[in-house]
Amino acid sequence: MGISRITSWLLVILLLPAAGCHRYLVATPNLLRHADGREVYAACPADCRKTEAEVLYATDRTVELVGVAGKRPVYGHGRSTSLAFGVAIVSLTPHSSWKELVQDSTTENRSREYQLKLAGTKEVGRLKPLLEQAQLSESGLEITRVMLQERDEQRQRLHELLSQRLAQTAHKDVYIFIRGVNNSFDDAVFRTAEVWHFMGRVGVPVAYSWPAGLGGIRGYAYDRESGEFTVTHLRRFLKTVAECPGVERVHLVAHSRGCDVTITALRELNLAYRAQGKSTQHELKLENLVLAAPDVDEEVFIQRFVGENLLQAARRTTIYASQHDKTIEAADLIFASRRRLGMLAGKDINLRIRHGLARLPNVQFIECKVSGFWMSHNYAFTHPATLSDLILVLRDRRDPWAANGRPLSQPTEGTWELTDDYLK
Repeated sequence: MGISRITSWLLVILLLPAAGCHRYLVATPNLLRHADGREVYAACPADCRKTEAEVLYATDRTVELVGVAGKRPVYGHGRSTSLAFGVAIVSLTPHSSWKELVQDSTTENRSREYQLKLAGTKEVGRLKPLLEQAQLSESGLEITRVMLQERDEQRQRLHELLSQRLAQTAHKDVYIFIRGVNNSFDDAVFRTAEVWHFMGRVGVPVAYSWPAGLGGIRGYAYDRESGEFTVTHLRRFLKTVAECPGVERVHLVAHSRGCDVTITALRELNLAYRAQGKSTQHELKLENLVLAAPDVDEEVFIQRFVGENLLQAARRTTIYASQHDKTIEAADLIFASRRRLGMLAGKDINLRIRHGLARLPNVQFIECKVSGFWMSHNYAFTHPATLSDLILVLRDRRDPWAANGRPLSQPTEGTWELTDDYLK
């Protein structure tokens, strides 16, 4: 079998639609397998001490089906010109008590496996672009006062939704998760719910789900273009979230092609803010930017992220990469990239850039040498070691080094390394 046929076969396998596959709660992070694991849930906000997880969502997927009494929209892979937002409820099967769930969330060997199900979705509002509603007149496109009023009303709805959730937690943080290709709306919600649950259900979790998941050979191309389509919506959404008075910090967690989407949106915002003499980090309240398994060409990343000074867009930027990521390897072969960011090892990074990283304590490149997940593109969210570090970054905002509670090793200057025994 030739290299091209192997590559094609691998891509078909990796991009098969996930529909029909059961999703189970990921393994307990190493961080929670100790005595202090229960303390995390003891401090959980009272309104969140239930087996169901309520996650906010934002999506520019089209509605394919409306359920009972029109109260449960089902979002597909089509593209919508407006951005819907609302609440999604994730339930666990078999049903258990909160006490039982805490027990199983703080041990390596659980009493049962929990299947995740989307119990319901409630759309609260939509952010529509003004140009979509503009009227053509003799002087050109006209935006009326009514249109501006409707826009402001929808923004206020989103702010009220965020404020209601912020009132339930001492952490005035919003955690926005942006998934990659070949993912459904349900996938995005499930991943957000899982990470938020193991964080101790603090802050406000938001699943940003763009129109991906067509599946098959054409699916990757469709998803890439959908990633370009969603940039405008993500950019506006980030601005609207940051404008909510009760929000103190925003954390962006991007995965795979979601990293390219996020970087592009931030790049456009950064250009606009800098032109006004403003700080992107301050305007967006951006605490953490996490790029997990980034499906981004290394040269493009250096040009767009480093070259255009996005290094200071967030208070901290964390990059998780693995040489064993087969999905990134397939993309690397297809696009004939020099190298892709998500497959770099610390030693692969240019010496000059490594020296630069060493002088930038707010940027951390972490090579994940974790076993048992060689076919997984989701190791940042599913491996007990990597997920533990992600929690410390997001929830506790900790810096590296054992003295700070993040015992990462540093094999080369400017880069970090994480292995299976992390926090065991």
